[in-house]
Amino acid sequence: MFFKFFNRVTLSFILLFYFCLFSAAVSAEKQQTDSQRIRTNPILNKFYERTQSMQADFVQIITNSKGKLVEQSNGTLIFSRPDKFILDYISPVEQKYISNGKTLWIYDVELEQVNIKSLDEGMGDSPALLLSSNTNIYKFYNVTDVLVSSKQSQSENYQWVQLVSKQTDTTFERVLLAFKDHELMGMKMFDSFGQLTELKFSNTQLNKPFASRQFNFTPPDGVDVIGSVNGQ
Repeated sequence: MFFKFFNRVTLSFILLFYFCLFSAAVSAEKQQTDSQRIRTNPILNKFYERTQSMQADFVQIITNSKGKLVEQSNGTLIFSRPDKFILDYISPVEQKYISNGKTLWIYDVELEQVNIKSLDEGMGDSPALLLSSNTNIYKFYNVTDVLVSSKQSQSENYQWVQLVSKQTDTTFERVLLAFKDHELMGMKMFDSFGQLTELKFSNTQLNKPFASRQFNFTPPDGVDVIGSVNGQ
């Protein structure tokens, strides 16, 4: 039960971070879509323009609708355009999520199991269909600046951007992105059950070059392998 819950939240994190990093940025000018003009968000646009890759440590905290701690985990992540990432959970469960842009490997160290999926399949349902490099996010999300009134948020002096899906069948009802000097500092993700998943990033390095081979994965000897690359 724990593994299923943890896996769902982890994949949701991948979906949203993948969306934030890889959805193609559009011009800061108004865009013409279905004969209606959509105003884009300058904070989000600057992030897209200035971030080609990102490496960071993270802490993930999940609380329920009553504010009670459900789970806390930590790890490291690497993202590199286009479509490549390594998400490495260190504790409390050691899991690795690696994608080379086409294939997603999910390695559970304790279970000694590797799941191999196509990236689209591994992303699951909404907002997975939106998470491609050339998607105009403003077609699918209402994006606005918001003020977060907590004392901690005020002291951190973050700029907050809110994403609210225009669709109803999404994992999270809304997402808050925290920026400082156009760098992504954290995320708050609210689901329909009242749970809050919060991520805080530290030791961030931007636009560091990564070789493509770093985003390929070979399952260790002796582990169970489910699925295959390219369906073979």
